[in-house]
Amino acid sequence: MLKKLFKQEWKSFSLAPTITMILLAVFTVILMTTFMTEFWDQSPNIFMEMFAGLVILAYIFCIAAVSFCVTLCTAVRFYKNFFTDEGYLMFTLPVKTSDLLLSKTFVAALWRFISIICICLSIFGIACVAAAYLSDIGIVQFFQEFFDLFRTAFDMEWLRDSLPIPVSLFFIWLALTGILSLFFDILYIYTCICLGQLFKKHKIGGAILCYFGLRFIFRIFRQILTAPLSNAFLYYDTDKIGTGNWILIMFTTLLVLGGLCTGMYYLCNYLMSRKLNLE
Repeated sequence: MLKKLFKQEWKSFSLAPTITMILLAVFTVILMTTFMTEFWDQSPNIFMEMFAGLVILAYIFCIAAVSFCVTLCTAVRFYKNFFTDEGYLMFTLPVKTSDLLLSKTFVAALWRFISIICICLSIFGIACVAAAYLSDIGIVQFFQEFFDLFRTAFDMEWLRDSLPIPVSLFFIWLALTGILSLFFDILYIYTCICLGQLFKKHKIGGAILCYFGLRFIFRIFRQILTAPLSNAFLYYDTDKIGTGNWILIMFTTLLVLGGLCTGMYYLCNYLMSRKLNLE
């Protein structure tokens, strides 16, 4: 059943993010094309400057739209499906509340990941083509030199020398931290909406209030938790931080993020199962 819910949620969620990503791809190709031609070498005039300004402005807008669209769809679909009139239908389906919550969480997290990848690839492509244009070498030669440099840097000798732990373990920690942060952002939005619907009136306003209130609490909690770590890096030589301390830092980070994600998931599941307050 979870697989069917995932498919249905994917189809319903996909339209708006797909449109914004297509627009981002279009303007990425336009900008890359301008660097591959003699557009920037032409004598400046008012029309060329206006066109260039509009294209760059539209590209920046598309980057913002991709990120904002996924976040907006995540919040709007969750609220609309569960805490409006649609909720009467959703909660009569022969499925567990946890399955409904999981399907939305995984779809939203996957689209957030796709949006990040698309934005990074777009910026990377334009940066490489622009750098090739400024360095007066061909695109093919530039990419050959870039990947040669990348392969050299990928040896990570400097990272091996600076870290008292295996580089593979460090990258595994980064990947797990990124994944947990992705789910944290999604579940944080869901938690605020679930807490907001406890208000008898102004549920959306309550959700917004919870968003900023919890953000303030989490920020204080993060500062308290990271203060010893910051002091260690500021006042001590990082080379003297041993393997055990590094592993402790990594484990603590994953434990805190994982604990927050788990806590927010169960809180949302509890509020949706036991404290449901539909309009």
